[in-house]
Amino acid sequence: MVKLFTGNRAGVLLLLPLFVFIYLYLNIFSGNHYEVEAINMGFWGSAVSLNSQTAMILSGLLVLINAIAINLIYNANEFFERNSYISSLLYVVFMSFYHSFYSIDGLLIAHTALILMLFQFFRLRQNEDGRAAVFNGSFFAGLAATFHPPMVGLLPFILVMIWTVRPFLLRETLLSLAGFAVPLIYANSYFWYTGQKLELNILEKVSDFYKEQTDFFVTSGLFVFLLILSTVSIRSKMQKSSIRLKKLVNMLWLLMAVGFIYGMIDFIFFDQIERFSFLMVPLAFFLSFSFTHKKLSGAASVLFYLTFLYSLINFFF
Repeated sequence: MVKLFTGNRAGVLLLLPLFVFIYLYLNIFSGNHYEVEAINMGFWGSAVSLNSQTAMILSGLLVLINAIAINLIYNANEFFERNSYISSLLYVVFMSFYHSFYSIDGLLIAHTALILMLFQFFRLRQNEDGRAAVFNGSFFAGLAATFHPPMVGLLPFILVMIWTVRPFLLRETLLSLAGFAVPLIYANSYFWYTGQKLELNILEKVSDFYKEQTDFFVTSGLFVFLLILSTVSIRSKMQKSSIRLKKLVNMLWLLMAVGFIYGMIDFIFFDQIERFSFLMVPLAFFLSFSFTHKKLSGAASVLFYLTFLYSLINFFF
């Protein structure tokens, strides 16, 4: 399976819907992730009109879209010398541990917005006009914050991401602030007009916290080992890569920091791990490196298969 997705055959993407279907079916069969009465959409309120089947289908489709979009960005920016499709598979498998995979919510939509933000920021060049990409990328980051309000704290990271590639230009900085603010202004206007209540707790109940905690520690161990292998591979790759690719990798490290901070806040204050799912976006990029290193690809494959196996048998615990 790993060899299929690390090869240069775009047709393997047709297998992704099968993986998504398997996870959704196993969840229906086991009831591992419970249904929620209201779907948290951040400043846009709670979507109570969606039935569980519709929410599940929409989440599955959005996970697929996110996975393919990550892969397009990965290949378009030449993170590896040839096309590879492992990043899409990694995102699907890793997201299967989170509730958003099985019922669409603001958190998953925020993933989509952040991926679109990366698409825009990765278009930035040192010596080219970056105003459109800066505004559009910041707009998508602001859109993510409307669906998941704590992401308002992403703003300083966005500015650092831009300055990683571009020199500090007051006009671009102001455009970034404006782009980030526009969706928030509209969302807040809707929020106050409809009298919605802002709920920061993603899931309404935490009775399954101990099982989720076990999943988190097991998967974190596997992820950490994969990340260690990837870090070695990234360091080797960076020695021979362009300055631009190094800057793109630095952007992803910043996004990793964001995901870790929000995940720890979620873990400490809400007894949940859902916000750690933000890590899955940069991890899909980073962990792909471990499969491209000749000496480490075998160990990376073993760790991936262990993660994949656990993601399947996890439904029956």
